[in-house]
Amino acid sequence: MSSDGTISAAPRGHGALLLVAVVLGVVLGWLGAKPLSFLGVGNVLIWAVGVVALGTRPGTAPGKVLRLGLFGFVLGVSFMCFDYSGADALSTKLVPFAVIGLFCAACAVALGALVHVVLSMRAARRDGSRTS
Repeated sequence: MSSDGTISAAPRGHGALLLVAVVLGVVLGWLGAKPLSFLGVGNVLIWAVGVVALGTRPGTAPGKVLRLGLFGFVLGVSFMCFDYSGADALSTKLVPFAVIGLFCAACAVALGALVHVVLSMRAARRDGSRTS
């Protein structure tokens, strides 16, 4: 929303990045649940690379929060769905999986914010050393 209260257009390429976030979340969720399941907690490092890759793409702060939150949610839900092998129908587990997805979304946004702060500090330090 712009300062005059009207809804402004999303930045160019924002929709494509949201699509990439969803596809990447599904692919990494499947990889973590199936072929790379032997990595265990090591999958979190692979998922973190996805967060950094998506979070360092250009965009507005709200756009990045949406992108990373969507990635984390889709990743968490898809990982749980691909890894589920219980006797109950998968549909009975969607609400708990969605809660896990929300936690994953929060983690992705938090890691993205941390990366943003670190990169901003590095840029400020680099710019400060040029003027001295």
